[in-house]
Amino acid sequence: MKKYKLVNTLNFGDVLVQTVLWILLTLVTFGIALPFFGYFFLKLIINKTEIQEVS
Repeated sequence: MKKYKLVNTLNFGDVLVQTVLWILLTLVTFGIALPFFGYFFLKLIINKTEIQEVS
């Protein structure tokens, strides 16, 4: 049976840019963007995660 592991390639810069962007967007929209922040942050994490085979 093959073994796999999840590897996240997310770096600090990606997280920082997304966080600052969403804070600004939340301020501009008076909080309307806040519920969407969690969804797009999870999407960022999932998109930067890869499945690698352990040898």
